Amino acid sequence: MTTVPFEESTNMTQKVVDFPAQVADAYSLLGSQKELLPQFYSKFSSIVILGMGGSGVAGDFVRVLLRNSSIPIYVCKNSLPPSFVNGETLVIAITYSGKTHETLNALDASLRSGAKCIVLTSSPELGLLCEERNTPWIFTPWNSYSRASFGYVLIPVLGILHKCGLFPTIDSDVSEAITVLNQIKTECGPDVPVRNNPAHLLSLALVDRFPVVYGEYSFTDVVALRWKQQLNENAKVHCYYDVLPELLHNEIEAWDGDTTQSFTLIFLRDLILERENHFEGKIEAAKYLAENKGAKVFELWTKGKSELARLLSLSYLADFVSIYLAASRGVKSEVTRNIDYVKKHAPAHVESREA
Repeated sequence: MTTVPFEESTNMTQKVVDFPAQVADAYSLLGSQKELLPQFYSKFSSIVILGMGGSGVAGDFVRVLLRNSSIPIYVCKNSLPPSFVNGETLVIAITYSGKTHETLNALDASLRSGAKCIVLTSSPELGLLCEERNTPWIFTPWNSYSRASFGYVLIPVLGILHKCGLFPTIDSDVSEAITVLNQIKTECGPDVPVRNNPAHLLSLALVDRFPVVYGEYSFTDVVALRWKQQLNENAKVHCYYDVLPELLHNEIEAWDGDTTQSFTLIFLRDLILERENHFEGKIEAAKYLAENKGAKVFELWTKGKSELARLLSLSYLADFVSIYLAASRGVKSEVTRNIDYVKKHAPAHVESREA
């Protein structure tokens, strides 16, 4: 077999292949947001992004991309917003389906606190409700699965903050990101034979092994979380992630004994960040310890110059690896039976719907 069996991954595979085009489409839609934000929304002292699942991790990406901003950004993955939310807080609520219980509850609480709120959703029904409450909202195209719509939630949020003066390089950054993503698609797409496909080869190294993903603090750590989520939902496997350099003070001791032979360790690396923080040598030492104990170790490096392109380059690899692993395991990446079960059987007052 040289490619992923088409019948096992048709829909999700196509969504993954189309991701560069999705980012481009999301960017092209930013023009419709031009007059969306009321003038008084430009004055705020903090930003809170509400979201669960793929919507929440989009907030994490934004938090990292704007980590040097003078305005603090907090990501809330809960039914209650942080207690500091008030009239000087900009709240961006992301609920792709329009039905995410936790996000909607946190949005209601934020509105009661007098926060300046804006909603991002693919639900026309929620959009109508926002209009009734005089709350600005952005419509994003429906793409079947929240986790396969990362561009449709990430780019609009960056667009909002660009209009607030917080992300001035959005045009050049998105342009470069699209170029890098298309390069990765050419290298890792389903039409590339397994022997020449780095994403497919990595997925084979994860079969019947426990994946561990290490990211670097305040940068590729958010991509490590995205890797975990994609492997969980698409490939139906457990995945653990941790953060450098903190893990060098605790987690590193776990690489001891025979059990490590069942692990595949993935380092998500960024040369620029490592040189700035002077910990390349420590990462090499950690890699040696894991390999010496029998773990399979892979290093994945960011591509591109802008931080957006670099983060998305590693995130996109997770998409491909997860669908290839799903095919190898004989599971359907589109189906989320356990998530659906929890939704169906949870009491109404705590029901959680897909973000």
